[in-house]
Amino acid sequence: MRKCAIIINDMSGNIARVDSDMLTSVFGGGFEVDVYRLKKRTVFKDVSKYDRIVLCGGDGTLNGMINCKKKADAEIFYCPYGTLNELATGNSQEADYLLPDVGRAGDKLFSYVFACGIFTPLGYIVKNKHKQKFKALAYITKVIGQYKLYNIGAKLNVDGKTYDGDYTLIMAIDSPKCFGFNFNRMFKLDDGKLHLLTIAAPKHKGLLGKIRVFFPLFRAFFIGFKKPYRSKMMFFDEFKHLNIELRQNTAFCADGEKVDMSGNFDIEPTRLATPIRIIAQSEIQKMAKNGLTV
Repeated sequence: MRKCAIIINDMSGNIARVDSDMLTSVFGGGFEVDVYRLKKRTVFKDVSKYDRIVLCGGDGTLNGMINCKKKADAEIFYCPYGTLNELATGNSQEADYLLPDVGRAGDKLFSYVFACGIFTPLGYIVKNKHKQKFKALAYITKVIGQYKLYNIGAKLNVDGKTYDGDYTLIMAIDSPKCFGFNFNRMFKLDDGKLHLLTIAAPKHKGLLGKIRVFFPLFRAFFIGFKKPYRSKMMFFDEFKHLNIELRQNTAFCADGEKVDMSGNFDIEPTRLATPIRIIAQSEIQKMAKNGLTV
């Protein structure tokens, strides 16, 4: 009999809403089912004995799954029970849809964002217990403390064009949404492209530098982009291949997980052998109520 793993991340922000019996009834028909409850921060290593994987958690939980060892043709279902669920809520308004591709940075896959610099540590510094208790407010309380200037020295080659400088933000994104803002209006779900946003490091430090950086941040996230944008401080455009050459070790946020990067690496879209099916909580409840299975 084929095997199904139902993996529930008990650290996720809205995991109290999960019903393992309901998940088993919807996803487990015709399978030998194993249910796992994750109680601590865990990196998935090997789920290669399973033909179907049902994942319940947030963006970081999905990141762990796409980077672990599994069958090339394994069915993967992602049921978003995180605090923000930026991938699931940003990429489509549908309650049930397919994610055909992800991004790759070096040997690390990411589902929707790979970024370093100002505000990006918000993805991984907020404690899980605070996310469960305070939901999105857990992030908001950290915002002022993360308004920090960065000076990330890097050479960026974007589809053959080279940009060399110091940056306070470097963000590769495969979503219309990040930091809670629907700013990337150039996004299309299945176009085989990623988008790059960079903001240059200001010449002045301290308050003057923060004031200087405020305006491109406001332009990017509050106004957003319908087309490519270039100014002295900011760059935004689509790409198929990006090479980053870092001048120092740098912490990146990959879908809410911290990843330390150094040296030279490529970022590009990667087609999934089997698309990930994303199903909202409401849709699972509806299927269970009507006696439907996947």
